Amino acid sequence: MKLTPIKSLCLMLISTAFTTHAAINLDRTRIVFPESDKASSLKVDNQSKALPYLALSWIEDEKGHKEDAHFMALPPIQRIEAGASSQVRIVKQAATRQLPKDRESLFYFNLREVPPKSISASEERSVMQVAMQSRIKLFWRPEAISKKSGELAEMRMEITASAKGLTVHNPTPYYITLAWLSKNAKTMLPGFDSLMIAPFATATASTGDYHGSYYSIGYIDDYGALKKVDVQCTGTALCKLTERKIDKDAKAR
Repeated sequence: MKLTPIKSLCLMLISTAFTTHAAINLDRTRIVFPESDKASSLKVDNQSKALPYLALSWIEDEKGHKEDAHFMALPPIQRIEAGASSQVRIVKQAATRQLPKDRESLFYFNLREVPPKSISASEERSVMQVAMQSRIKLFWRPEAISKKSGELAEMRMEITASAKGLTVHNPTPYYITLAWLSKNAKTMLPGFDSLMIAPFATATASTGDYHGSYYSIGYIDDYGALKKVDVQCTGTALCKLTERKIDKDAKAR
């Protein structure tokens, strides 16, 4: 029987084992880097019990371009043995002195795992390995805007409701990440995507077909936890925000 290209591809996929889970993992989902610190250390774990992995680290600016003028990730490449842990140090550079003093600046820390090469030719044919990459936000926080204990900048959001959704103005010098939007505090509204609002900026969160007076909004705090806020809207006036007492952890987006 002659195999068509599509049939050949299907057979190849059926007989191929995929490795798609991340072996190299970080101990956090975001980094807040205070100006007063010289460096920030991240724990890196190799969760594979059998194989060593290489871990590549680098920094990107807010536009996704690699850079080392403001921060350096050290070491840029390292080998982590099976089941072992290591560290990556993010070290600030002299150029951070030129960053704005009245607001946070956004960067990204990247960590890519490099799996070991297949041991034998048979494994080479039967295993498709995928290099996974983690990318987390790095917020540079100037000393002039250091947060006081218990300060919740997100409670200062200025929210108004309209036919397009919720218009959210961020009057603070901090980045605000909204990761949850609901009409009943239980189910995410369809079509809502995580939304990051820059300092002193305004963005619109889509509410789909729902245009009621009550919303539940969730933001990601400095530690990567999801904190929820009740939002009560009346007409075109600013909505009233009330902090919810029950929190739950969530992966930062």
